[in-house]
Amino acid sequence: MTTRGDFEDDRQQILSRVLDYLDRRLPGYPFNPDVDRPFVEELLDDFPDVDILEEVKTFRWYYENQPLARVRSPRVALRRWIANAKSA
Repeated sequence: MTTRGDFEDDRQQILSRVLDYLDRRLPGYPFNPDVDRPFVEELLDDFPDVDILEEVKTFRWYYENQPLARVRSPRVALRRWIANAKSA
């Protein structure tokens, strides 16, 4: 049986993994923990059935490791990508 505490632990692990990926592995991403923590929390809330980390990785490699080369608003681009993944 999964408890609320287990759910929160899992959510915190996912949150930490996504934030780490944005910070260290997404080339050109303007990581800011004060902005990105609530950004990722909102993504997790808005898209509970989407694997957010997997979509961030797919976003990166779809654009051949330069996903933000021509993007003016990286968070908007990433949110759109994830929203499109939900509808696919």
